[in-house]
Amino acid sequence: MAVYLLASLALGIASSGWLRRKSSNNLSQPQTDRDSEEDYFLAGRRMPGWANGISYAATALNADVGPTYCGFAVVVGLPIAFFYLPRFALAWMIAAMLFAARWRQLGVRTGPEFYALRFGGARTRFVRVYSSLFAVLVNMAPWIGAGLLGVHKIFGPAFGVEDKAVTLSIVLPVLLVYVWIGGFAGVVVTDVMQTLVIIGSSLMLAAAVLWEHGGPGGLAEAITTSMPEQSAEVLSTWPVWGHRVLGPLVVMAWLVVPTVGRGGSVDLEGQRLFSCRSDRDAALMNVWAMIGLFVMLLLLTLPALGLLVNHPELYQAEPSEREKAYAMLLDEYLPAGLFGVALAALLASVMSTISSHLSYGSQTLVNDVARQVIPTASWLAPGSAGAVWTGRLLMLVILGVGVAVTYNAESLIGIAIVLAGMYGATATVYWGQWWWWRVNFWSWLTAMVGGPLVYVALGGLTIGPIEFIGILGALPAWAAARGGSESAAQGMDMLQAALGMAVTLVAWVVVTLVTRPEPIEVLKAFYRRAQPMGAWGPVRQACLNDDPAWQAPRGGLLVQGFATAAFGAISASSGVLAASVAFVGRWSEAAIYAAISVAFGVIFTRLFNRMMNRLDADA
Repeated sequence: MAVYLLASLALGIASSGWLRRKSSNNLSQPQTDRDSEEDYFLAGRRMPGWANGISYAATALNADVGPTYCGFAVVVGLPIAFFYLPRFALAWMIAAMLFAARWRQLGVRTGPEFYALRFGGARTRFVRVYSSLFAVLVNMAPWIGAGLLGVHKIFGPAFGVEDKAVTLSIVLPVLLVYVWIGGFAGVVVTDVMQTLVIIGSSLMLAAAVLWEHGGPGGLAEAITTSMPEQSAEVLSTWPVWGHRVLGPLVVMAWLVVPTVGRGGSVDLEGQRLFSCRSDRDAALMNVWAMIGLFVMLLLLTLPALGLLVNHPELYQAEPSEREKAYAMLLDEYLPAGLFGVALAALLASVMSTISSHLSYGSQTLVNDVARQVIPTASWLAPGSAGAVWTGRLLMLVILGVGVAVTYNAESLIGIAIVLAGMYGATATVYWGQWWWWRVNFWSWLTAMVGGPLVYVALGGLTIGPIEFIGILGALPAWAAARGGSESAAQGMDMLQAALGMAVTLVAWVVVTLVTRPEPIEVLKAFYRRAQPMGAWGPVRQACLNDDPAWQAPRGGLLVQGFATAAFGAISASSGVLAASVAFVGRWSEAAIYAAISVAFGVIFTRLFNRMMNRLDADA
């Protein structure tokens, strides 16, 4: 662990010197592209797509993932892949094919800066401030808290530590130093190293489990012997109808809620898109991120099947108990030394996540809050050293809020579900603002402010001794379904998130139709610069009326992008299923899924190149 921490610190600090050398040597770029702020927050916009993708995958693999995913694996079994495939495969491929290149072509620094182009008037200042604060307080700070809580759930049993402050004192000092000095480049460089540590540790654990049970076939046989009545569910390839935790309806909810709206708004991934060296690299960032994440999640969750051999009772465990499964897995299958490597991997996961949140969170608070609230401040001028130092100080504020979450949360999956519901309620307008010219400020306000209120109104809210039941909670059938168990309640919460998304969609569409669109001059300027896909006919025609020689973006990209994303998602998902069934020795089934993965992968590659060529031609 000490070696890992020192290596992270050294890489993070070294990346700062690398940036300065690259900036001083790259005199062909404009000075604004070589200023300190661009270097610190966007690595000089010179990052390759694969590095940003691996970094983003490591960021997604927070320290809470070990306890949460392994906890899910022991109560779901082999179909655990359907806990993450619906959430990431199609969503990230849509972001890659339909949004990544367009985001980079905008030339903005942060996601909320988009609204300065999309909406007109002084109200865009409010939009940017609200969007930034929403991202930091509702998304970033809770995930920082969840990561630190996840690390403590492992470190506590491993070292007999009860006080969370001890865990924080191990993780935070090193992390703060390398992010403070290295900036975004330090985040990406250390993320790549951290990914290698995570994969190496997980391979080691998977090998230990298979060795203990005599290989893949022996593991399947041991599970069948230990759990004769439940083994068919545990070893099923696909989710089982009526499963108390991950039935098909819950899988569909996990597919819809995180996918809809994906790519239409950006935060952490935006920092990686904007820092890429080309449009193609920006699209590949999402592809590499998906591949890297699935490799790490496979290696993390499949070994948990070995735990069911000795602890079949875990199959019925509730969240507070099953989240201890990862610590049990490490303790039972890894000897001293190798156990330390696994703890270093845990540190890698939390440090990659927190460092990314701190880097982007501080950047958006500078660019979209401080500059909007104090527009005349010379020390916040773009490219100034004052902007960088302000960002560094704001990191401490974000971290403080995350630590507060750590001390006020116990269930990791509970945090994930609440955040998914809050985000999902707002998400549909993110696609709307890119694909429909009629979407205006009032559409955005209805979704962004009304969406979370709809989510709370449906499901209720508890603050200390005060409890608001909510509309769904007042329904006897809904209350009965949630009251079966804690796991059943969390499954119903995901269905609540999908319902909140649908209600919010109807609300903002109605508001859009009864209010005026943004001024046509604003829409024309945005259309020429962003070249969005979808329903922009009137704006397109207005641009052609102004300049008949203007080359408008070609049609059909939306359908082509969705088709390409679907082929990529199927290829990746089939590869995951092939590896899953191979882990329990079902070789013929694995060969079928592998063949499907390769076939769809070949088609995806061709469609991807064709799509990128069309996007490059429009740029």
